[in-house]
Amino acid sequence: MTTQSTSATFLGRSGKVYTFENTAVTDGTSGEEMLSGPSPFALTAQSLGDYAQGDVLVAGIVTAQVNIGCAYVSYGGEIVSTLPIAASNVVNSMQTLQKPIMVKPGMVLQVVTNVVATTQYYLSVETPSQSHIFGYTSTGATTGELVSILTGQSVGRVLRGAISSAYFTGPLDTTAAPAGSLFVNGQGNPVGFVPLNNSSKSQPMYSKFPINMDLNTRAQIVTDA
Repeated sequence: MTTQSTSATFLGRSGKVYTFENTAVTDGTSGEEMLSGPSPFALTAQSLGDYAQGDVLVAGIVTAQVNIGCAYVSYGGEIVSTLPIAASNVVNSMQTLQKPIMVKPGMVLQVVTNVVATTQYYLSVETPSQSHIFGYTSTGATTGELVSILTGQSVGRVLRGAISSAYFTGPLDTTAAPAGSLFVNGQGNPVGFVPLNNSSKSQPMYSKFPINMDLNTRAQIVTDA
């Protein structure tokens, strides 16, 4: 298994800057924790909830060496915020968080990295009241459905409101459909789209076109490899 070094930097409403790292994240492993560091810039090996407790994070970026799938903050086993990501070998910038994060004890900063030739897709979404991540692993030329990385459910079963912003990462192997995730409603009609981004080539950015949900809405990707 290959590994990557990862780092994260956040700006708090207090004016403080918080840094985190994990120097050996195994590619393809879901949700490895990042702890505070490196010294002397931060107290080392503290979780997000302990290190930045009581502050409100308003901007940040999580980076990996060559390819990153997603990053998020979890609390009590639930995803409470998706996070801006980038590979350190491409031009990138810190971004305003989609929702400010009031840091509480028990919050964990987690990251997922991939090899450049990955077959793994991640869809990171925000609604006015929820944050979530959906994934799909390609096994060949097919139409695949992105499902919750926590429960395996479809987007319509997880999300209780319209998507307000989202980004989508994965391999650039889509030739049978638009390069991105298509959302179809219960009648099979396309109702939304999030462009695909390969983070080893450019920094993923949130798409901010609203996508309405019903219980049978699905997020799909057409793959050729």
